Amino acid sequence: MDKVGNFIKKDDHITTEEEPDHDGLCLLEQQYLLNAIVNDQDLSSHLLDAISSLKIVLAADESVRTGLTVIL
Repeated sequence: MDKVGNFIKKDDHITTEEEPDHDGLCLLEQQYLLNAIVNDQDLSSHLLDAISSLKIVLAADESVRTGLTVIL
């Protein structure tokens, strides 16, 4: 921002036309899970990532409610 509070750079517009829609994402997830079942693929790293994400969200919520820093 400049000295009077105006943005210096213009917005970048990112198109997502090539990205799948909601149904397309659901299909990809189902195919991924089916592949994991058929090929006995270990998905534990995905579970650990989900747990880590939840810890961050819960810590952020606690920090907002208490006004304190939450150490992870």
